[in-house]
Amino acid sequence: MTLKSRIRQVLANYHNTLKFPTLTDERGFIKRTTSFFRSRPVWHGRSFLITRSAYIDRSPIVEFHHTTPWPNPDKREVGDILFVSKLKRGNKIVKKKAIIVQSKFTKSHQRSWKNIDTAQFYLTLKWPDLTRVSPKPKKLYKISPSCLTWGTYAFVGPFAVNYALYMTPARIFRACPAVLSQRTFTFNIKKSIGWDTSPSFLMKLIFGFIGEDLLANNAIESFVKDLYKIASLQPDPPGEFEWKPNKEEQKGFGIVEFTLSIPKTV
Repeated sequence: MTLKSRIRQVLANYHNTLKFPTLTDERGFIKRTTSFFRSRPVWHGRSFLITRSAYIDRSPIVEFHHTTPWPNPDKREVGDILFVSKLKRGNKIVKKKAIIVQSKFTKSHQRSWKNIDTAQFYLTLKWPDLTRVSPKPKKLYKISPSCLTWGTYAFVGPFAVNYALYMTPARIFRACPAVLSQRTFTFNIKKSIGWDTSPSFLMKLIFGFIGEDLLANNAIESFVKDLYKIASLQPDPPGEFEWKPNKEEQKGFGIVEFTLSIPKTV
């Protein structure tokens, strides 16, 4: 069995944990994902995949300006799960990619997700200049991602899909171009949607084919490092942050890191 085959089997086992027991909300998706990948080594000869994760009960909150007709800034959670993948050849990191996921839960028997918050969608689609307002101290970010998969939705539900269904807001926006003029909107996912409806999404991330290139984008690299600090995930040292209760901080936040190591000769 090849390394890829072993990783596919691990991902299949992960998706089975999303089926039983039945998910009841986004928090369950975040917690099960971070719990499964806390330490999940996969070996094949001299090549191996190491995973680690962190979960915190609160969600980092950012403030940003939406488009008209809302001139005042919005405050939203930055996302639900940060996925980071590192590809190492020998001792050198040759690829480092990241994706931040916003989860959306449904109990529906159909592939229909209602009441998607447009301000959150705008953040996940456009990534305008944003200010972290919780935890404090405040900090301004101008991250300007170039990869469409940097901000991605994970649609989950016990009846609608058998696993997390990943889809970029850019694809949703192409299908529903009028959504930015609404407060909330409903999205119906067609069965014919392509590759990101399957566990291959995480395979593509692990092997560095999708996600924002952190080695090329210093601004997002700095943003990601701050999220690591907030989650007290080493080796980045924890920072001094002040958390205050916030109504948006309901679901928690997770980080999952994949490190794929391959010998120089491979």
